Amino acid sequence: MVAHPTGRTRAGRKSSVDHDRLLQAATTIADDHGLDAVTFRALADRLGVSPMAVHRASGGIDALRHAMIAELVEDAVAGLEWPRDWQGVVSVFAHGLRDLLLRHPLVLEAHRQASLDAPGADDAAHHVVEALASAGLDPETAAYGYAAVHDFVTGHIAIRLGRGELELLAAPAARRDASVFIDHHDYDRRFEVGLRLLIAGIEATAG
Repeated sequence: MVAHPTGRTRAGRKSSVDHDRLLQAATTIADDHGLDAVTFRALADRLGVSPMAVHRASGGIDALRHAMIAELVEDAVAGLEWPRDWQGVVSVFAHGLRDLLLRHPLVLEAHRQASLDAPGADDAAHHVVEALASAGLDPETAAYGYAAVHDFVTGHIAIRLGRGELELLAAPAARRDASVFIDHHDYDRRFEVGLRLLIAGIEATAG
């Protein structure tokens, strides 16, 4: 006798999954192991459902990744409280972006591949540019000023995540002694000093 498939899922596995749970699981996997680790199989195993249930709930891996990034960015932007002074706007943006990328490295990984197509991302960028224009910068310089702040933050986080907090301590003694950071290796302090110098440079440029 030939057994015919019934279309049923494996015993113990659910045939449907809540979309919010799916996004949470995908975010955890991507933060821990990278975007490429977000697969139907990995999500199915984590949630105890069938891969087909993941496919139905997500609309596909690309759609799921986009939804995941969009939700994280939208939540981060919604949590920003913009001050009135342009220096404060730059500071809030820089700290908000830093905190988002540290909490969710997957956003940085996605951002290295393409600009962030997410609700609020462009609004935040325009808000910073408008603040810089109010400081006296012309439109081109204001746009590049935003880019300088953005690139400073993403570059800082890329190095911090890539090398680790204990980078200098793990280096050979000769390398530590030769490093300019031998007495000044505090990533938080490094960020704050760099941001302060950026803002001072914008002030000097604006006159």
